[in-house]
Amino acid sequence: MGGGVGAKDRELAEESPLLAVLGTDGDQPRDWLLAGQALERLLLVACQNGLQASYLNQPIQVASLRSKLQDLVGAGFPQILLRLGYPAEEIPASPRRAVEDVIAGGAMQHGRP
Repeated sequence: MGGGVGAKDRELAEESPLLAVLGTDGDQPRDWLLAGQALERLLLVACQNGLQASYLNQPIQVASLRSKLQDLVGAGFPQILLRLGYPAEEIPASPRRAVEDVIAGGAMQHGRP
C-alpha cells in the first residue's frame, strides 16, 4: 500500500502500548461473523474500562502481510489487528447526525411513531 502508509503503520505499531490480534479457527463467512461479534464485545469492554482502540488494516488486507502475521501468531486466521491503550488526553466524541437524518421511509417519515 505504499512506503508512506507502511512506514506510518510500522511507527504506530512500534509505539503502541498493546497490539491485539483477533483471529478465528477458519476463514469463511461464519468465522468472519464470529470475529465481528467478538470484536463488538472487545470494543465495548475496552471502552467501559477507558481504553481506546484503533485498527491497523494493512497487515490484514495485504495477503503477504496477513500470512506473516499468521506465522507470528502461530495458529488460526488473523481477522483484526488492533492498537489498544489509554488516551494521553480526553478526546471529544465524534459528532452524530439526528436519527431523522439517517432513517428514511416508513412511519417516521410521515410523522407517526
